[in-house]
Amino acid sequence: ILNSAASSTRDEVLTGFDQTDAEFAEQVRRAIFTFANIPSRIDPRDIPKILRDAEQSDLVTAIAAAEGDEVAAADFILANISQRMADNLRGEAQELGTVGRAEADAAMNGIVTVIRNLEAEGEIFLVAGDDD
Repeated sequence: ILNSAASSTRDEVLTGFDQTDAEFAEQVRRAIFTFANIPSRIDPRDIPKILRDAEQSDLVTAIAAAEGDEVAAADFILANISQRMADNLRGEAQELGTVGRAEADAAMNGIVTVIRNLEAEGEIFLVAGDDD
């Protein structure tokens, strides 16, 4: 449920977990996978596989709307594709302009869904979360 929840809802739930049971909250953080987790949990060589299945509009929207930890994920995606494709995505993201949070969350969740599907099919493997 938290994987597909809006980022603000997910953050509120995790904050509540932190207040009641910090150890459980950390276990939940390791179990969920969000757009912001892409740099730490995806092998750079898997980015082209993910982009083949992802909707172009989701990629553009996610890149345009990235903020906070999501910026690192957008940069990671762009760094692991051809320069030409990265430049095209950046250009389309700039043309798109400001994106609402609900639209951004939907686009990022679309990309995460592609990743989860590829993982379920055995096409890619998620790097295990930190146990620190």
